Amino acid sequence: MSHNHQSPLVIFTEEDVSDGFSHCARSLIGRIITEKPVHVISLQNALSDIWCNPKGFKVEEVESKTFQFFFEEESDMERILRGIQIWGLPSYFRTAKMGYRIGPCLGEVKDSGVFEVRDRRSFIKILVDHDSTKPLLPGINIGSHADGVMWVDFQYERLPQFCYSCGLVGHEEDTCGTCSSQTEQEESGEGNLGPWLRASQVGRRITDIKKGNTSSSENSKNKKKTPLPQEFLEKLSSL
Repeated sequence: MSHNHQSPLVIFTEEDVSDGFSHCARSLIGRIITEKPVHVISLQNALSDIWCNPKGFKVEEVESKTFQFFFEEESDMERILRGIQIWGLPSYFRTAKMGYRIGPCLGEVKDSGVFEVRDRRSFIKILVDHDSTKPLLPGINIGSHADGVMWVDFQYERLPQFCYSCGLVGHEEDTCGTCSSQTEQEESGEGNLGPWLRASQVGRRITDIKKGNTSSSENSKNKKKTPLPQEFLEKLSSL
């Protein structure tokens, strides 16, 4: 719409819209991946039931199949955010800072912390603004000059339907348009995708690794360290 230079102009300040900014700060943006039409009221009712009726929950459509989810309580919003768990690190590596170091390979990191499951195993959990148009990663190599290279696994909480071939959310392998052969998957690393990417436990947040939980640390001392290849050293030096 073009501006009418003859009409009155109303000037507003940030203070006039501060309540709106505060309201949007307690909201999430999400996209529904489906070929079927999505109705706002039906979506709001369904999610309200799934998310245990968060106080003041409301859904607004931003554009086609993209929605903004509003919450009255920030704690409800944080509870619903999908966490990505990082497994396979020695106990002395399991810190919130390490989560912030690893997380950017998945997206913008909103939060990082150390969590523990019932059998007292601990892991790092990060909240990430993940781009659903990009394939899921089963894990990543990390390393340092002192410790060499190691592989860490990712497990995704509340992971919806996804393809074991291309790693994209929203369809399964039998309907994948880019489905590759088993040999191609093994060569590209796609063969690491499967139901094991779904986290089976959420865990509880802890402030520090328990002193008694040393089994992973002891195992890591006995684990043979892989020397850092030159290519990896160059990547580390650029960090």
